[in-house]
Amino acid sequence: MNRSSYVRAVMTLLIGTIMAAVIAACGSTETVTVVETVIVTEKGDTITVVATVIVTEKGDTITVVATPTSVPVESAPDPQSGNDTVELVASNQVGLTMSGLNNVGAPDGAYSIAEGFFQPCGPVGADIVCPVLAEEWDVANDLSKVTVTLKKGVQFHGGWGEMTADDVVWSFNDLISTSSVHSQSGDYSANFAEMIKIDDYTVEVPIKTYTVVWNQALFNTFAGTNGTFSKKAFDDKGKDWVLTNVIATGPYMLKDFRPQEVISLESFAGHHTQPAPMKFVNLRDVPEESTRLAMLKNGQADVADISLKRINDLREMGFKTSDSGKAAQMAVIMAGNYWEENDYNCSIGQSSVQCPDIVPGTPQLVDSDREGYTPDAEHPWIGEYGDDESMERARKVRQAMALALDTDLMNETLLDGLGWELYMNSFSTKDPNWNAKWEWSQNIEEAKRLLDEAGYPAEIGRGKYRFQVKLYATPHAGGPGGTAGEIQSAIGAMWGAIGIPTTLERQDYTVWRPTVVERSQNQPFLSACGGTDARDSVPWDFPKGVTYSSLSRGGFSCAMEIPFVLEKHLEASGETDRNRRVEINTELAEFYAHEWLVPGITVVPSPLVWNPKKIKSWEMRANAGATHIVSLDTIIPAN
Repeated sequence: MNRSSYVRAVMTLLIGTIMAAVIAACGSTETVTVVETVIVTEKGDTITVVATVIVTEKGDTITVVATPTSVPVESAPDPQSGNDTVELVASNQVGLTMSGLNNVGAPDGAYSIAEGFFQPCGPVGADIVCPVLAEEWDVANDLSKVTVTLKKGVQFHGGWGEMTADDVVWSFNDLISTSSVHSQSGDYSANFAEMIKIDDYTVEVPIKTYTVVWNQALFNTFAGTNGTFSKKAFDDKGKDWVLTNVIATGPYMLKDFRPQEVISLESFAGHHTQPAPMKFVNLRDVPEESTRLAMLKNGQADVADISLKRINDLREMGFKTSDSGKAAQMAVIMAGNYWEENDYNCSIGQSSVQCPDIVPGTPQLVDSDREGYTPDAEHPWIGEYGDDESMERARKVRQAMALALDTDLMNETLLDGLGWELYMNSFSTKDPNWNAKWEWSQNIEEAKRLLDEAGYPAEIGRGKYRFQVKLYATPHAGGPGGTAGEIQSAIGAMWGAIGIPTTLERQDYTVWRPTVVERSQNQPFLSACGGTDARDSVPWDFPKGVTYSSLSRGGFSCAMEIPFVLEKHLEASGETDRNRRVEINTELAEFYAHEWLVPGITVVPSPLVWNPKKIKSWEMRANAGATHIVSLDTIIPAN
């Protein structure tokens, strides 16, 4: 029983005791005066309750004093680790690799190991652009390139020398290479060509498609920047060595890494700005939440990633929480709607996986490989672009699949009411530009009617169904083993209730991810897909939809390529007037609301719970990146 529940129970018990005493002393026909005093005091791990009741009868006074009661109450424990060490436990946050190569998904700022050009200046609401490795920057008047002057004197971990343009260029070009599996390879390759060294402290980034938020949504840890790593370490030690040794420039350096077990960090005394105040941080992978919770309560863990439904109880025990503002817009992504016939990059004379040997500046009309484009009876949510009847049937199916879902119930039961409404991916209901006309709620009868109209009636008899679905959950919001997995199960049950049997896919993300890179994925999935698109803290005017278009060919996608989304992304990216960008994205919101391509489930915040006996304060910088475990270098020790 938590602290507030206990106090409420004690108060109720006292009232019952008082009433019984009054009746016994006075009888039902006497006039009495009742005066009561209830004192609730707290000391250490106990709550003491004292009650005094005065009953007056015909001038006589009867005093009833309740016996003081002391009851143990759970509170934040004494930490078991040393004052200079934080033990952090989480699920699905320690992966199979931790390397100094961007193309295999190196740590790009999340754990304060690697750095890029920029980072947010503070928490949500602060300026997003503060220079880190950049000192000066300039965008060409014709929007053809960005020139960046690098900070001098920045040292790599482990005595690997000073960072120069050679390291920055090598790190970035490794990220956008065709072999890259970096989570933002598609975002960067859609907007930029290979970086060029001008001199030891100056680099040039050629622009393929200009975006006004190039130093906010990209090249910035706000949304997961590209890390900078030591080229000398790669040249001297080789690829195999840097696959397990991260040589970067951040306030923490990698001390130890054991796949899917632990990431151990040590403050870098030679950091160019300020070493991390907490000397050591150990991030341990603990899949079972019950274990993480027990470790937090007994002092084995100082910080824990805990599901939202337990947060309120932990706060009442005295634990604190920190949040970077990263709230994941969890939506159902109606995969397989690859409506673009041609690779846009090739059409503007840019190299792509569809035209790797193109002569730059020479446009080619190249058909896109679309293995996942299957607008057939087994994939009724996928419309055949250009066929109005097929497109309308698919739209009705997508709408019906959304209306079958009780999103309010999921928020209340699975998130303890700490989430909030989401009706479509990419657009926050908290933004002043939100329009209530886009809102919807569960309507089972309407969902059934739409499915019947679309040609998928409910069959009668055992084993009959409308159609079948396989539903995957990406690592966002705890992934299959966390909150996302619980939402995934709820969606599957609700679809099953209207005749859509749903198989819950649980394969590893490293197995699933290539299907969206290759554009072979054609099953709906639960995700905060789209990079900054699906972060609730991202401003309305940010250009959206790059991973919903062929712009990201060769990199990650949200398993659809939509011509209208591409058009709006290009318009917003090149528009310098913020008000006009808001108008452009409002047009995109109207489109999403009508097409039901990305129906929202809920917005899931990502607070981390910490013990105030170990940590004095932890103010996280604003974040819209892939992980919520960020700003480790801002942890201030309690002692």
